[in-house]
Amino acid sequence: MIALGLAILAGGAIASPAPAEMQSKVIDRHLCKTVHGGRFVPIPGFPGEKIDRRLLPDIRWMKRRYDIFITDGYSTDPVHARNGEHPIGLATDIVPNRAKGGTWNEIALLHRKTEPRQDHPIPPWRWVGWNGDPGHGRGNHLHLSWSHTPAKPGHPARVVYTRKCPTPPVEPPPPSPAKPKPVTGGTSPSGTRHRASGPSGGVSPPRLPHRLAARLAPVVPESD
Repeated sequence: MIALGLAILAGGAIASPAPAEMQSKVIDRHLCKTVHGGRFVPIPGFPGEKIDRRLLPDIRWMKRRYDIFITDGYSTDPVHARNGEHPIGLATDIVPNRAKGGTWNEIALLHRKTEPRQDHPIPPWRWVGWNGDPGHGRGNHLHLSWSHTPAKPGHPARVVYTRKCPTPPVEPPPPSPAKPKPVTGGTSPSGTRHRASGPSGGVSPPRLPHRLAARLAPVVPESD
């Protein structure tokens, strides 16, 4: 015991294990999975607000494209659901940035991008508060929660899903070459023309594989 104490005095405190390195992986179009690396950091351009740093690329994208202003990010204020996403830094409350010319129409476009149908958000978002949800909507605010594995309030989640990767991602292997299909002039054998649909101009929205979705924390709607 004495020898151990002398060793500590001589070499300083025993070093704690280094935090696990952040690792990102593209799992679908506009869908990235990031393991480890969570930390609550200030949001550039929004004084006093913090967020899990893994969301910063998504926030930069929204700020540039939709002129958003974030009124709340990471927060343990009891006004938010304790087991929701604000207390773990994975939610934002959004209004137009009037100083940049932002409008509610732009916020409505962002809502449509994240939730094309009421109560049917597309990944990486897991709960979206807008018109029809108490305490949310045009003239109030847009709430966005990102998908994640279970986490305790005040502690970053181990796994977070985002639209953009916060680190250079590990790209998925290229798909195997598809077999050539017979030319049908854009129609099915029955003569019916196929038409893709989705919020991205005819491109299917991203989806979480079932095995991953089963590991997510329960969805918690916000009342404010």
